[in-house]
Amino acid sequence: MIRTTSLKRTVFLFFALGLAACARSNDWPSIDESGNESASVVEPTPDVTPSPVTGEPPAPTPTEPGSDVAVTSQKLLLNQAMTLRYEKAGVLEAKIELPEGTQIEVPTNYDVKHLDFRNSSGNIERSSTGFLYPVKIVSVASQYVSQFPQKKIDEINQTSGGLFIFASIVGSLEGSDGNFAVVAGSTPGAGFLKYYDPTGKPKFKYTNSVTKRFGARLNKGVSPSSLSAAQKQKWDSIYSELKKAVNRTVATPKSYLMMDKAKATQWSINFEKSGVISPLGAWTIATQATAVRHGFSNVPCAEFQSELLRQAYQRAGYRVTEDFSKGKGNELIWSNSAAVVNFSMALYKAGWVPWDSTLYRPILGSFLMNGSGLTPGHTYISAGDDGMIIVDNGAPQGRDLRKTTEKTISIMYQTGVFFLPPGITPPAW
Repeated sequence: MIRTTSLKRTVFLFFALGLAACARSNDWPSIDESGNESASVVEPTPDVTPSPVTGEPPAPTPTEPGSDVAVTSQKLLLNQAMTLRYEKAGVLEAKIELPEGTQIEVPTNYDVKHLDFRNSSGNIERSSTGFLYPVKIVSVASQYVSQFPQKKIDEINQTSGGLFIFASIVGSLEGSDGNFAVVAGSTPGAGFLKYYDPTGKPKFKYTNSVTKRFGARLNKGVSPSSLSAAQKQKWDSIYSELKKAVNRTVATPKSYLMMDKAKATQWSINFEKSGVISPLGAWTIATQATAVRHGFSNVPCAEFQSELLRQAYQRAGYRVTEDFSKGKGNELIWSNSAAVVNFSMALYKAGWVPWDSTLYRPILGSFLMNGSGLTPGHTYISAGDDGMIIVDNGAPQGRDLRKTTEKTISIMYQTGVFFLPPGITPPAW
């Protein structure tokens, strides 16, 4: 009886200590774990200290593209409290909670990783938006300096496993002006080579499941000669607009994908009210507006691809509702197509052709599906090199799968099927 009581006391003490360890130790608002976090760019402060020799302030430091001084990092100010995480055994564990107004620094060659993360309830989750890495704390707002002395900041910045933060701040980091950087093809890494040949041809097969879903038209390309002149013009124009927005083998204007968040929210609302479609800002509208407004900001991949497609139709001068409608059972709106399984079927019902990626090359502008395009799953678009460079909700700037980890590829980027418009036939491997 005494031993049992002692054990109960020990268990209770352990439980109490566990609660204390997990308890919040700050006084700022609750952490937002929705994947809807944002940040503001910190503009460099010019040095206006007069020269002791001339008495004049120094000349501005050149930071524009093509200048003699290379920009290697960007500072951002967090617009709300966010969790800083580190990698441990393949899971992102919480390191510390950063208050609103924390200034962080991110290198220009940042990466976005799609690792499982432990949320504030202790459960393991996955976000298709992913986590930006590496991050460094620069400073905190003045009211929190006592909780973050410089010694503590230095220790956090040296955390083993690196520091990660939600990749929802990529929009702030990239901005909407200028061009996306060209993604230069790299040497295939071990993670890529486990699943793909160096050419990009898959070593895996989803042929059976893809055939089961799309057998009636799988690999059944439509000859351009069988299309009327108007049909050919339509599909060529829409496909051309898709490629213009996502090509990462050339410098591509960021405005195709990025815009001011407030404007994006209004475009999202307007589309749902009246069907009006923006010609630009697809990533911001989908991930920072529509997905946020409707509560799926951690998994907006299919909505982003849907918005890319809607905008391609708009710029090409065609109505989306001609091919995607309630009557056809494939309406291209978040309430239907924000699920990968529905987006892939919407394309199929609209006449887009599904192709087996083990037989054909997913050329630039192809809508790619992890596996056979089911939910849960992932969808992304070929941004070059036959699908080895992709654009998705976590990497609007472009991702080279050849540099992507084995685990991330296994979870999200095993392309089993891809879609192209009628009259566009990809080459065989």
